Amino acid sequence: MRISFFVIISIFIFQFNSWAQVDPHFSQYYAYALWMNPALAGATQMDYKATLIHRNQNFGNANTFSTSGLSAEMSTNRNINIGFNILNQTATSGGYGYLNGTLSLAYTGVKLGFNEDYNITFGMNVGFLNRRFDPTKFQLGDQYEPGVGYTPLIPSADKFNNTASTSIDAGAGIAFFDTNPLKRANLYAAFSVNHLTRPKDPFVDSEGKMSLPMRYLFNMGVSIKLNNDIFVIPHILYARQGNAQERMAGLYFTIPNGNNSELIAGGNVRFKDAIVPYAGFTFNNFTLGLSYDINPALRSTGTSTNTFEISLTFFRKREGNYRGIRCPVF
Repeated sequence: MRISFFVIISIFIFQFNSWAQVDPHFSQYYAYALWMNPALAGATQMDYKATLIHRNQNFGNANTFSTSGLSAEMSTNRNINIGFNILNQTATSGGYGYLNGTLSLAYTGVKLGFNEDYNITFGMNVGFLNRRFDPTKFQLGDQYEPGVGYTPLIPSADKFNNTASTSIDAGAGIAFFDTNPLKRANLYAAFSVNHLTRPKDPFVDSEGKMSLPMRYLFNMGVSIKLNNDIFVIPHILYARQGNAQERMAGLYFTIPNGNNSELIAGGNVRFKDAIVPYAGFTFNNFTLGLSYDINPALRSTGTSTNTFEISLTFFRKREGNYRGIRCPVF
């Protein structure tokens, strides 16, 4: 019986049906905030910000997932912030690809309280979602020769009608920020829904009836100012897509080092999955972050895992006494 490598990948990605999580994720999720919620566009104390992020996951000797993202956002004086992000993930050495690009708009004109300390922002994004696979990367069942193994010179009889699909994608979100500068602790919280258009999947279901499940994401935290301008920021994240969920909690410290730099250190726990220590620094107008996922459960089974993540953010702070929330940068 012939079993195509594409079927194996489909089972792995879709977990036997369309209800499992298929979106990429990041450990340094705050560095790539527009992936979480379009309402976070321009929400920090920056005139503009651009971020590059890359995540590489290996299981054993297999280069399983490689994910890269680019985002940029800009604040305006008209209660409208603009953002752009694009994300590309390849799996199984390029056999499967996931490319998502969106434009985001956030409305920041809702300010409550006597001094307008409480800010509520609304955001939406629209763009495209492209999914593709390369049959030449597969090792199909009829390409194996008894006693020899896989032989790429043997042509396969398996034919694929669709190797790529592009759909319109959209999402929406809301965020709350306490920007009172006199408080030692400022709360923030946000909620978003992604894939509102429910893009169809033509690969698993030839009739096009299977849809990508929507992803719901909630995050919140508190920015706490300690002595000597040291900040500690505990934060949580909960995401759900179909029957898959991700729960993370963590905190990190920022320690000033002179007038133009600060050191950053902390960690996250992804429940039932990984412990993620990270460190970085800010110098002048850029921030560099590094993290590494430690998976105790997989290592206990003898599986070798290596998951590195790096982020680089360029920014320019707003001038004057602009009151913005000090969001996590990781």
